[in-house]
Amino acid sequence: MQNIRTPIASLTATQNSTSASITSCSYGSGRFELAETGVYFHGRDKDGNEQQPQWICAPLYVIAKTRDEKSGEWGRLLEWQDDDGHIHQWAMPLELLESDGSDVRRELARLGLHISPNQLARGLLSAYIKVWPVEARARCVDRLGWHGNTFVTPSGAIGEAEEPVVFQNSHAIEPAYAESGTVEEWQESVAALASGNTRLVFALSIAFAGALAEIAGEDSGGFHLRGASSSGKSTALKLAASVWGNPSAYVRLWRGTVNGLEGLATLHNDGLLILDEIGQIEPKDAGEAAYLLTNGQGKVRASRNGFVRSSQRWRLLFLSAGETSLSAIMAQAGKQSTAGQEIRLADIEADAGSGMGIFETLNGYPNAASLAIAVKEASSKYHGGVGKEWLRYLVANRISLKDFIPEQIKQFVTGVIPARAAGQVERVARRFALVAVAGELATHCQLTGWREGEATHAARTCFAAWLEAFGGSGNREERAILAQVRAFFETHGASRFEDISATIDQRIPKRAGFYRSGIKDGREFLVLPEAFRMEVCQGFDEKTVKKVLMEAGVLLPGNDGKPSQVVRLQGLGSSRVYVIRYRDEEE
Repeated sequence: MQNIRTPIASLTATQNSTSASITSCSYGSGRFELAETGVYFHGRDKDGNEQQPQWICAPLYVIAKTRDEKSGEWGRLLEWQDDDGHIHQWAMPLELLESDGSDVRRELARLGLHISPNQLARGLLSAYIKVWPVEARARCVDRLGWHGNTFVTPSGAIGEAEEPVVFQNSHAIEPAYAESGTVEEWQESVAALASGNTRLVFALSIAFAGALAEIAGEDSGGFHLRGASSSGKSTALKLAASVWGNPSAYVRLWRGTVNGLEGLATLHNDGLLILDEIGQIEPKDAGEAAYLLTNGQGKVRASRNGFVRSSQRWRLLFLSAGETSLSAIMAQAGKQSTAGQEIRLADIEADAGSGMGIFETLNGYPNAASLAIAVKEASSKYHGGVGKEWLRYLVANRISLKDFIPEQIKQFVTGVIPARAAGQVERVARRFALVAVAGELATHCQLTGWREGEATHAARTCFAAWLEAFGGSGNREERAILAQVRAFFETHGASRFEDISATIDQRIPKRAGFYRSGIKDGREFLVLPEAFRMEVCQGFDEKTVKKVLMEAGVLLPGNDGKPSQVVRLQGLGSSRVYVIRYRDEEE
């Protein structure tokens, strides 16, 4: 049989030469042979006579032994060619061969490798992968993104490393990265259609910002485009997806379990995760999902043998869309969103206010509908190449960007947040700033074709929309607590509180406490401990509520400095109560 070709891989020529020179190896009483027509096994019968060669599969090359940085998770880097002449590589975990090998055969067949239907030959495939001699080494990683100064993509690593770095995927979900068309074609169609539309420019800038977060040292976070049906939200998502892959595959749905989001987050590490239709997530899971994606760490789980497995980790930006907000989704399950959850997913009104939904400029098209169709068609035709070029730029300029980005973020934040803004507002402003910087850098390295400052203007406009929806520059949780307390007394002040001087014949049902005349003819409500804890503080930490109310001058502490006071009450004697001074806002 003829000698095999030199495998096309990311390994050096020296590493490849050893593997390429081997055409057979012993196994049991026979031998495996690798030829241009496939992998064969030459066995012998019980009398020692050589049998007819058994064809196992089309040519399959074992390129290197893979392992992680801790010398665990060993595997094999495999390579083969499908019927269209496309070269496939797979960093296969060796643990997949410790069953019947069906998972390995299924994945190889899915990607175009012809495998013998003969049961004996199918079993020999696992043995061939295990015993084929190979000296070359490659470092495997279980997540995409930055690994030192190298950025790992599904198709290979960008940047120099001591040895080849490959993505060893043990997840059931496939990365959706793909390339079609050139950077110039993407710029002249997709990026050009976004120009002049703040929400679209912002969405594209988010796509560039995901890979910048690690360099900048910024945390994970999300943006949510909220608006009515047909307002153009999905158009923005497809536009952003085109930076990295085909929108039809790259855009995912919120529908599914929180556990499923862990796998998706890992596959989009140091990148952009796009989730459409937030209304499809289970309301009871919505808040947990927001925390999960931004906290960057999955749950600790046990492996099949009972050992604790390392939890999955990631850093990413995610872009979401839906007709309603996170807080409204949670309300369907009777849950109240916290400020922490809401700042993790910054809510932006999709309607740009120009009477055309998400659009402000039609760029030569007669109406918003025709522009949306043009964006969809262009994104489907040209995608992925600009993301790869962006990564090459980041890898080449990583060191200088580490000093440049923080200063740019500081300038943006200083320019958009009001004086004495709460820390929550500044935290979200930094995320918008990262997006602005990413968009401007992508423009600087001639990827977008936009004018200088367009990405910054879009980020400023979207931040202003978020701040308005958020309710101002103060602490959101404090405002929510004060609003809830105000609503409680507006609703129940006249029906569930007794006059402190009332007689026993004037008792009321479902009593929450008592009232007495206070300063400036206002009322002071003496709230009983359980009513305060269960109703006034509902949904919030009790200590936090007390602190906020005392700082606002609403809760009057006792002479001992404690939040509650000892007051003598009719029928209850001396009791500790929470004294709330209630005034109308207009006073």
